[in-house]
Amino acid sequence: MKSLSTLIFILLPVINAVHAEPIVLFDSGKTVPTFHYKQILQGNSIPDFGKMWATDKAVEVDESNDPKDPANWLPVATTKLSPGLIKSRKVRFDQLVSPVCIIGSDEKSLAWIKKYRSVLLKNNVLCWLVSAKNLDEVQQVITALSGVSMSPANGDAIAKFFSIKHYPVLITQRFIEQ
Repeated sequence: MKSLSTLIFILLPVINAVHAEPIVLFDSGKTVPTFHYKQILQGNSIPDFGKMWATDKAVEVDESNDPKDPANWLPVATTKLSPGLIKSRKVRFDQLVSPVCIIGSDEKSLAWIKKYRSVLLKNNVLCWLVSAKNLDEVQQVITALSGVSMSPANGDAIAKFFSIKHYPVLITQRFIEQ
C-alpha cells in the first residue's frame, strides 16, 4: 500500500503537467487558427490546376486512357498566358508547399528550361505545362526537363490566381521571377 501511495505521489505532478494549459513563450499578435494549416497540408489553399485543366477539357474521358500518358493531355492551351518577359516581384504564397514553374512548348520556354534545369531539379520544382499543340511538342518539353516533374495545367486559372500574363516563370512562396 505504501508503494502505491508513493507511486501516486510521484506521478501526480506528471499527470497534472499533461493536462496543463500551453505556455505562451511569445505572442506576436498575428496568431491564426490552426485549421488554416490543416488546409495547407491537405492542399486546399492552392487550387489544383491540373484537375481544373482536366475538367475544362471538353472531351469524353475513356477509362482506358492513362492520364499519365502525354498523348491524352492534348491539346494543352491557354488564352490568358503567352511567352514573354515578366518583372520579378515579391509575393506571399505561404500555402505553396514547393516551388512551381509555368512553361509552354515554345522556344523561349525550352531555352529557359535548359538554362535552369539543374535548379529546377535540385529544388524539386513541379512544372505546369500550359501550352502544347501536339505530342511532338510535349515530348520536346519532357526531354528538356529530363527528370523534372511536369503536369498539364489550366493556364487561364493560373494566370488569374497568380496575376501573371507571361511564361516561363518560377513561382515560390516569396517570389515570382524568370
